[in-house]
Amino acid sequence: MSRRRELPIAAILVALLALGVVGGTAYAWSRWNDQIAADTDVESAVDPASSNDRLPEAPGSPTPAPEPKPPAYEPPTFEALTPTDNRPRPELLVIGDGWAAGDGASGDAAAYTSLLAADLGWTVRVVAEPGAGYTVPGESGSTVTDLYADAPLAEIDPDAVLVQAGYAGATDADAVTDAIADLGDRITADLPGTPLVAISSFRPEGVSSKQEKQMTQAWRAVDDALVLRPTKEGWGDLPQGPAGNPLDAGHELIATSLEQAFRDAGLVAGG
Repeated sequence: MSRRRELPIAAILVALLALGVVGGTAYAWSRWNDQIAADTDVESAVDPASSNDRLPEAPGSPTPAPEPKPPAYEPPTFEALTPTDNRPRPELLVIGDGWAAGDGASGDAAAYTSLLAADLGWTVRVVAEPGAGYTVPGESGSTVTDLYADAPLAEIDPDAVLVQAGYAGATDADAVTDAIADLGDRITADLPGTPLVAISSFRPEGVSSKQEKQMTQAWRAVDDALVLRPTKEGWGDLPQGPAGNPLDAGHELIATSLEQAFRDAGLVAGG
């Protein structure tokens, strides 16, 4: 009788032991799965709330190299323009607008081009037209590029070329920079090895700083062009008359600033 009463107790103990084994195995399996999930989680997973829809980069992938910066502009240096037996006075060809023609000055002798000739002992040939710009024609219907095309290069045979003009009312900045690139290519093709100096806009007619920068960059892209920036170099604020043209003091400031720039670039002997 006592043996038959022990059998149910033993069966109960076996059942409890089996439940413990099964429960422990399930718990261990759950913990193992949780650990695997934790070990394979990466912090760069896409955040559903983020506005960036790019997929995360694989762990350990190389960082993309930064975009290379364009090389810094280095002003060119030139050989000095000196008298020769055949040419006692070096020849400078100036292509420009009304300022190059002397607008605002009290007389021809007070124009900055005349002051350059007197101070440096050069012959300065001026091909200019009031109102002429790179894309906008001046009073007689010529753009700056037209003026250069009409210049008697064979007769002048310039030792150096200076281009001075602004936007002259143009509204398409890209067209202006394209025109500058075209003019620069023409000059370097027609007069290889001839020093080329370009003056960026003085901004007398509301040209923005961004436009002046675009003009500067277009000229700097021309091989071996010396680009001068009056607004950045301290000679852009000129004494001007009612029409916005420089007075005598303004022309004098342009001339003295150009002379110093020529010396710095080596164009003037003993600079």
